[in-house]
Amino acid sequence: MKSNVLRRKTQYKDTHFFNLKFSKGILIELFDEIPKKKGGHMNSLSVAVVGTGLMGKGIGHTFAAHNCKVYMYGRSPNHQDKMYEYLDHEVEKNRLSIKERQEILDNMEFMYIPEDYPALCKVDVIIETVKEDKTLKLKVLKELESHASSTCILASNTSTYSITELGSVLDKPERFLGLHFISPVPLIDLVEIIRGYQTTDDFVEKGSKIVENICKKSFVVSDSPGFIINRLLVPFLNEASIMMSEGIVESPEVLDEIMKRAMNLKKGPLELADLIGLDSIFYSMESLYYNFSDSKYRPSVYLKNMVNAGHLGRKSGRGFYNYE
Repeated sequence: MKSNVLRRKTQYKDTHFFNLKFSKGILIELFDEIPKKKGGHMNSLSVAVVGTGLMGKGIGHTFAAHNCKVYMYGRSPNHQDKMYEYLDHEVEKNRLSIKERQEILDNMEFMYIPEDYPALCKVDVIIETVKEDKTLKLKVLKELESHASSTCILASNTSTYSITELGSVLDKPERFLGLHFISPVPLIDLVEIIRGYQTTDDFVEKGSKIVENICKKSFVVSDSPGFIINRLLVPFLNEASIMMSEGIVESPEVLDEIMKRAMNLKKGPLELADLIGLDSIFYSMESLYYNFSDSKYRPSVYLKNMVNAGHLGRKSGRGFYNYE
């Protein structure tokens, strides 16, 4: 039976390790090396992470590992167990020790949406990480603001939607910004800070200090579709799909091998697209095309047909490669 606030300290227990959909993350799969994690320092920052999908878990993990008090907000009755499974997976992969796992859990409190929203009044930062559904995000952000303190920073981890548009439903859009973390969050030391049209310099500076507190490097970018990372990465993968449709090479393996050798990549673009999910690539391209009205962002017809056929990459068992 779930309670509104679970304050019991959690102990290590045997569970089935959770099979993460993007177990090594987008940037790890693309390049040979990633930045090494730096040591953190003690701080009194309190953070609410609203949404407990892969990104929410990674963000919560990162803040808790740097000794922040983290309130993990989920809707599912078993979202606490899912966090255990995620951390068990990190232990299995030797990315965490059992002691570090327990320290992370000691810094976490598990809350429920929407019953525990009143507790948001005591946190310094609220980070929305619910699924990429604009209607849902607008509704959730409006609800979160109504419970936040006057000094609280409100942020979204969206990689798709305009921060200015999401902030339009808020009474105080000047304190709203984008904090775009990259998967796997604990390992990638980069965060894009997206300044909305009404976001003030003061709150951008506060956002930068929050990122610094968890030993990551922040880059402030303007509110533009795809920001920096997705605007560069997704068209790259889309173009690889177009090349396959034109028969320039005889197989996905050949195209990927060319790019791996030429660019010193760990995985080729078609392998990476299968890992991310072809549907995610397609919908991101649609968003870029809609927002820019520029033919260079037109989604590949070949990619569209694969998505319509249910060939979504690794998660469906078939994409550019066959995983069945």
